[in-house]
Amino acid sequence: MKLVRWKRFTWDLTNLAPLAHPLPDQYVVRPAARDEAKLVSHVVFTTLTLDSAWCDTLKLFRDRLAANIDQAFAREPAPAIVIMHGPRIIAASVISTEPDAETHLISGPCVLVEYGNRGLGTALLHHTLALLRSSGMESATAVTKDNVPACKFVYTKFGSTSIACDFLQPAAAT
Repeated sequence: MKLVRWKRFTWDLTNLAPLAHPLPDQYVVRPAARDEAKLVSHVVFTTLTLDSAWCDTLKLFRDRLAANIDQAFAREPAPAIVIMHGPRIIAASVISTEPDAETHLISGPCVLVEYGNRGLGTALLHHTLALLRSSGMESATAVTKDNVPACKFVYTKFGSTSIACDFLQPAAAT
């Protein structure tokens, strides 16, 4: 089994800085509707599957991630933030507002590969953190693989702190 190193990021939501560069008008950021669960899931899994930094690790926790996404859409008033380009969902971030959740960013910011490197991941992270803050949370956490682009360039924003952590989904232990 390949060794996977993980990092836990934490944000103080009481001091969330504004987004420095708003998205161009052709993109719309909004909460996902409950009936969009399959579309959001498709964006999340397509993004992770096509990312060479994630595709090998995804096998270890795909079922758990799918279950967590289903749970979020069943219980959260706003289960995800999405970015639209026209009628198409091109980015998504699924959340948990459970205070003791292992991670509040269930999927993290997932942007379809053809829309990468446009600041969408940063904007999606900011809107996700703002949604968590508006739900009454004072801090939020996320776990990601160390040395993936999101770990280096996205999660480090908005005053986050990070530490190395152990993160092993039950599916990987079998």
